Amino acid sequence: MLGLLVAACLIPSMIYFSIAEARLKERVDNLANATLATMQDHIWQYDLEDAQQLLDSYVEIGAVTAARVSDGKFIDLTAGTPGDYVTGYSLELPLYGGGQSSDVEIGTLRLEVSKSGIWEFILVRIVATIVTSAIFVFFTAFLALRLLDRTLLQPVLTISDTLKEHSGDLGSLNIDLDDGPVPRPRDELTGLVDAIHGMRDQILSSQAVLNASMSKLTHVAHFARLGYATLDATLDRFVDCDPAFASSFNMSVQEVLDVDVRGEFLGRFLRDENPDRLNSIRARLHKGKMSEGVLKFTLNNDEIRYFRHIIRPFIDKVTGHSALEIIILDVTEQKIVEEQLLQAQKLDAIGMLTGGVAHDFNNLLAIISGNIELTLLSLESPQERAFLEVALSAVGSGATLTQQLLSFARKQPLSPTHFDAAELMRDSSALFDTSVGEAIDLEIVADDDLWGTFADPEKLKTTLLNLVVNSRDAMPDGGLLTIEISNCRLSEEYAASHVDVSPGEYVRISVNDTGYGMSQETIQHAIEPFFTTKGVGKGTGLGLPMAFGFAKQSDGHLEVYSELGIGTSVKLYLPRSTEEDVPPVNRDRGKQRPDFTGMVVLLIEDNTDLRAMFKTMLVSMGCVVRDAEDGPKALKMAETISQVDVILSDVILPRGMNGNEVVNRLTPLFPDAAVIFMSGFSENSIIHNGRLDPEVTLLQKPFGADELVDAIMSARFLALKQRR
Repeated sequence: MLGLLVAACLIPSMIYFSIAEARLKERVDNLANATLATMQDHIWQYDLEDAQQLLDSYVEIGAVTAARVSDGKFIDLTAGTPGDYVTGYSLELPLYGGGQSSDVEIGTLRLEVSKSGIWEFILVRIVATIVTSAIFVFFTAFLALRLLDRTLLQPVLTISDTLKEHSGDLGSLNIDLDDGPVPRPRDELTGLVDAIHGMRDQILSSQAVLNASMSKLTHVAHFARLGYATLDATLDRFVDCDPAFASSFNMSVQEVLDVDVRGEFLGRFLRDENPDRLNSIRARLHKGKMSEGVLKFTLNNDEIRYFRHIIRPFIDKVTGHSALEIIILDVTEQKIVEEQLLQAQKLDAIGMLTGGVAHDFNNLLAIISGNIELTLLSLESPQERAFLEVALSAVGSGATLTQQLLSFARKQPLSPTHFDAAELMRDSSALFDTSVGEAIDLEIVADDDLWGTFADPEKLKTTLLNLVVNSRDAMPDGGLLTIEISNCRLSEEYAASHVDVSPGEYVRISVNDTGYGMSQETIQHAIEPFFTTKGVGKGTGLGLPMAFGFAKQSDGHLEVYSELGIGTSVKLYLPRSTEEDVPPVNRDRGKQRPDFTGMVVLLIEDNTDLRAMFKTMLVSMGCVVRDAEDGPKALKMAETISQVDVILSDVILPRGMNGNEVVNRLTPLFPDAAVIFMSGFSENSIIHNGRLDPEVTLLQKPFGADELVDAIMSARFLALKQRR
């Protein structure tokens, strides 16, 4: 068949070659004769541009492959690519000036034609021959195929096509070999179809079980937020990894599979973990034991994440290499909450200890300060008075220290009100400027549409003064200290990741400095009482703890952010005021010295020394004092008294009655009496959640004569106001 096809092509080719060559020459000759006169005119008139266009037209119409006009000296025009092919035919014609009758030869026109035109003609004929032969072969093969057993060829094609079309959906796979209404008789092909259908059913059943298991495993892993990976310990490469594992490290699956585990992965992400812990885990795995625990990972963006891991060593049966099966769970939020909870529990324990000793300590300070003041009233020697005044100043420092401890323990009495924090900062700027000195630039920046604040303004000013002093000490060579007051909303996500923080609207006061800064370890201890990084005698370590206690007691929040060598930012969040109009803070409290002569005071104090000292102090002011050591005795004494102008009672009393209960029993007997409570410990019956009950006057021990006079004035004013 192939020989016949070759012979059918070669014989006609020889005939076609002569025919094509003759036609080609004839075509070129006709073209030359038709345009020769025009070309002579162009050359004679030296119209080279038109002559070039005519040459180009020879090539463009496909008549010739290359054309050239030359006079051997000045004119040499070409078109096409002469000489780059096998020339099949060339024609040279002389060009004469002034018409063909002239004897003046002005140049030569040369036309070349490649043999491609001839071969093209032959190729068309050969193609026609091949097509004819192919059609013949096709019909011959078709007839031969039709003669084959239809019962063999068609069924095989049906099986093949059906399998191809349903390769992705075995559930709809169904091979039907019946041709028409007559069923196909049983033979080898029908048996093959039955076997395929049986395999289909088995695969579908196994696939259903596998899909159900995979679905459950995927759901459980996703629900549990587990990440899975397999590590070839011999090659230090991950060989398997799911998206949850990769995304935990801010990587793609391919990046995890490509990473060098020992050199890059562990060295990069576990750079801040304890080396001893890592060595312990490595030793367990070398012994073939599982490892489980929590590791600290530092990601590429320096984000700290904690992952609980379970690592199981095994031998890969395929490669024979040592391998590790790894499961991780991100427990960062849980770890942070646990650390915050432990810190809160530790601070609460310290606070309970602080509150437990505050009452007795303040009573001791009150006895000391009161007796010093009484001694100063009768002492005339300047030198001796100077000694006592130093001692009295030391008592004041001790009282301040106790107040700071109570502030940290969230047990100081607060008088919250609605005020403008920005106005308070501006009014206190002179005090802050004096505290920081000239080497530090102080800036106070506030939002234009600042919300009102609900807190104790005097305690806030004291708290900020402590924070400003801390910032000053962190910048011994000078720097910039900025106090920013702005509106802030704490989201539920933020509150969920911070202990004792409620979402909502707050006024944020940030104290920012450009000082030394603190490490993360130092920040963890910064709000512990007496913890300080300052030198001996340069700080009490109560500035931040007091601010922390004030924030918590005000239903707010304190956040410390710091970086070594950059600076520190302490952010104090205080609740937003619910009142639209915030009254200005009135801090101008002028003192008056009224005449207390003849004023009857009922004094109730269980401490004998304190009671004697307070009685002496009141008598020196001209008061008539009746004193009792507890509630029952005070009530019994009240039966013998006709008039009481002031009731001065300790809050914590023995014999089963506290000061509030005693006053409630005495008030009906002396309705016009002013009431003053005394306490060295604020967690009692007249203070709830750190806030005084309304219309209550409280003297915080220790106090001096001036504070007592102010309290009597305030209590009598309240009593007069209530009577009106």
